[in-house]
Amino acid sequence: MKKRKLIASILAASMLVGLLAGCADNSSGGNETPSGGGETTPVEESQEPSGGETVDWANFTIDPAQIPQEKLDTTLYLAVSVRGLENPYIATINDGMHLFAEYLDSIGQKYEMQVLDSQGDSAKEVDNMRQFAAKANGNAIAYADPNEDTIAYSLAEAMAESGGFLGTAWNKPADVGPADLTPNWVIHTSPDNVVNGYNIAKALFESMGGSGKIFVVEGLLGNTANNNRVAGLEKALEEYPDIEVVAQDTGNWNTDEALTLVETWLTQYPDVGGIWCANDNMVTGAMQALDAAGLLGQVGVCGVDANTDVVAAIAEGNATATVSSNGYLQGGYTLAICYAAWTGLLDVEALPAEYREFATPTVLIDSPEAAKEWQAYEPDFDFSRPFDCRVAD
Repeated sequence: MKKRKLIASILAASMLVGLLAGCADNSSGGNETPSGGGETTPVEESQEPSGGETVDWANFTIDPAQIPQEKLDTTLYLAVSVRGLENPYIATINDGMHLFAEYLDSIGQKYEMQVLDSQGDSAKEVDNMRQFAAKANGNAIAYADPNEDTIAYSLAEAMAESGGFLGTAWNKPADVGPADLTPNWVIHTSPDNVVNGYNIAKALFESMGGSGKIFVVEGLLGNTANNNRVAGLEKALEEYPDIEVVAQDTGNWNTDEALTLVETWLTQYPDVGGIWCANDNMVTGAMQALDAAGLLGQVGVCGVDANTDVVAAIAEGNATATVSSNGYLQGGYTLAICYAAWTGLLDVEALPAEYREFATPTVLIDSPEAAKEWQAYEPDFDFSRPFDCRVAD
């Protein structure tokens, strides 16, 4: 196991979220996105591994004919490590694993699936991963959303101890990454959360005519996704000097906590014009508070995750904006890349840094029309092309 340090940022795509919509479309299949968002294409990059062979990483393909029969006959254990399937966005990550499992069925791979549910307990998440990896005895691949950035390395180490392969998403410290545990920590991905936080804020501010009071409901403090989304909000606030933040606190990604915060704030600031939330679970709580106060549809509210109820509220004019990070894509393609490593078709050590840490696409939903298009979305992926999920630099 090769260890080395990599200081890198996962914010690889500094572009508007609307331009990050969907995976690259290919003649062999791909992610179909609503017409409201732009479409990205794979990066045409080649690298030369130490053996001298040129590899077109953007078009790297899993060829079932090259997978040893011994591997196909071995039971592969695959899992997603998440914080509870009651969150609609997280449920789509699990759905992505099931979509990838259908691909495994099509090529004759034996497997078993498991959800590693930490319920937001970081110690439990690491222990879950260690037990899962040990049971599989090296025949394991997993997607993990670290509950806190500080446990990302521990999750990867827990997998590496038993020889499995892990892809993480969203949260990790800036000074550690997959290159520190090659080959077992295969990739780390995340949408550009600074851009996401900025774009939903801008949509909210525009809906308010560029001025007025807002509430800010943050997610889990110390969580990378939350911190970056708030950074995006702060960038937007610099551009809209007539927007005033009159109340700000953490709702810890939780609907009930957000409901309580907004109910309290409304008694102090009944003339609020908008509510910025770091995720859609908290948008739901904010909308419940607005509804109870007779203000639903009159006060703008925005978040991230494209939860079903929030998308429906945007379609009905009762919410302003959300962003889909496409959990189907995140879960499914992360497992596909790890599968390529497990089969031996992908030499992790030969991957360039920009294929170890990269951004995945998102869709900004900021109008009733865009919401209705997203409601009709059906994921359709070609997992034989695992790097189709990577947004071009």
